[in-house]
Amino acid sequence: MKKLLNTKYIFSFLMILTVVSRLILLGKLPAGVNQDEAMLSMDAWALSKYGTDRFGMPFPVHFTAWDVGQMSTLLGYLMVPFIKLLGFSTFSVRLPMVIVSSISVWVIYEVAKTLYDERIGLFVMFLTAINPWHFIQSRWSLDCNLFPHVFLIGFLLLLKGLKDKKLLYLSMVFFGLTFYCYGIAVYTVPLFLFVFALWCLVKKQLRIRDVLIAVLIFMIIAGPEIVVMVINTFKYDSVRLGPLTLPFFPNSGRSSDILFLNFSRRQLLKNAMAMTGCVFLQKPDYIFNTIPFFGPLYHISIPFMLIGIIRVVKEFFTSKEVSKRYGYLALIGFLLSGIWVGLVTLEVNVNRINIIFYPLIILTGLGIDSVLKFAAGRHAGTDRYAEAAYSVIGIYCVLAIAFFICYGTYYRDHIRSWFSANFLEAVAEADKVDDESPLYITSSMETQTNRAMSEILTQYSVRIDSKYLLGETDTLNGRALPSYNERYHFVDMVSVDFSDAGIYVLKKGEKDLPSDAVIIGENETYMYVRIERQDCFE
Repeated sequence: MKKLLNTKYIFSFLMILTVVSRLILLGKLPAGVNQDEAMLSMDAWALSKYGTDRFGMPFPVHFTAWDVGQMSTLLGYLMVPFIKLLGFSTFSVRLPMVIVSSISVWVIYEVAKTLYDERIGLFVMFLTAINPWHFIQSRWSLDCNLFPHVFLIGFLLLLKGLKDKKLLYLSMVFFGLTFYCYGIAVYTVPLFLFVFALWCLVKKQLRIRDVLIAVLIFMIIAGPEIVVMVINTFKYDSVRLGPLTLPFFPNSGRSSDILFLNFSRRQLLKNAMAMTGCVFLQKPDYIFNTIPFFGPLYHISIPFMLIGIIRVVKEFFTSKEVSKRYGYLALIGFLLSGIWVGLVTLEVNVNRINIIFYPLIILTGLGIDSVLKFAAGRHAGTDRYAEAAYSVIGIYCVLAIAFFICYGTYYRDHIRSWFSANFLEAVAEADKVDDESPLYITSSMETQTNRAMSEILTQYSVRIDSKYLLGETDTLNGRALPSYNERYHFVDMVSVDFSDAGIYVLKKGEKDLPSDAVIIGENETYMYVRIERQDCFE
């Protein structure tokens, strides 16, 4: 393709587009916060102040999170410096994901350029900058969404590692860090690395010594998380390792999500169908992951993606350059790692199988290049290629503009309920009414009924300090309050008889109010009322 614009200008424009589009209204859109985002943020805030999670555990390798599942820690630790620098806010806890996601746009450009050439690198960079999945996940802080970015950085270093062993060893640091991004990494990353290392040894691209050093570095980085898994598998007590805590969790149910621990052919089929629908057919997913009309990759990408898969497989088997086959194998392995996740993980949605989207974006770029070459008579440098390329780019630009408009209108309105914006506002206002009354807060969220969710969102909304939560102080944000358990009560309003005086936060229409209830405030979904008398209710 003739270079009508300097490559540096295109690269700079795409990076600016990436960063600016992901920063605009970051703390306000999506409005509210997701419950997992709130939980991770509260732990990060406690770490920034006390070096503990919100339960007082010093520097945990894994966060406690819900009763039957825990939460990976790396994103929480990345939040800490931003909280210290900017204060605790929705903007500051979302900023690390924006930064890492933006860096990944440069990284995927380098990956595609290393595997192929600069032209395809820019195609892939463009597709990533405007990609719906990439954009949506970058604007809120879900721990597992860090996984594909860290894996991608390790992947780039691995590609360059045959020529520079220092980069090979550095890649192991990032692959080790994936263990602190998402539990799925435990049964995905080692398998990817094992197959890749085996091929490199057979083809004499690596020596045994190189592989052993790489394994050692990987184990040093991932080791604490591996020990946590051992502790919880065999139910050992928690362990202190220097400043770190390797915790035992008495309640854990996530292993039931892994097929090879609970194998059935019926479940395998269900997993395969869920993966196919979610990824390759781009069927609707949760609104916090995708906008149905666009899908995670734009529906127009599906044929290009399939063409790209055929191309890279063909190139792997036909290329006579070992170094090229090394790269093609790595890309195929990246894709197969995502497919593996889809097959062995319980009926995946977009965020569970997020590792697959980077290789699919690269393959989409390859598919587009193949179609353009076919249209130009197999010559990428012709005017026909350029004309066709600008047409395809134009179509994607139209889709991107429509997506961004939809994100700021349709998505903005629908995500409010999924991110409990009205609940958070109601609780924050109710808490300001006075410093003495107990608060009885409904467990009826805008999208589900969940007491634990109500509690963590209240902690985020009111900014419950860890010391106050643990009963080590009766002061919260400069206010002298009753203890946490005396002040905040999370209840099923259906069973409440309003016999206790206090302030009640409940969903509109959820419960008939007693005659002496005084409505203090309300919003679109919730109201908060004061009950003074204890003997007059209906």
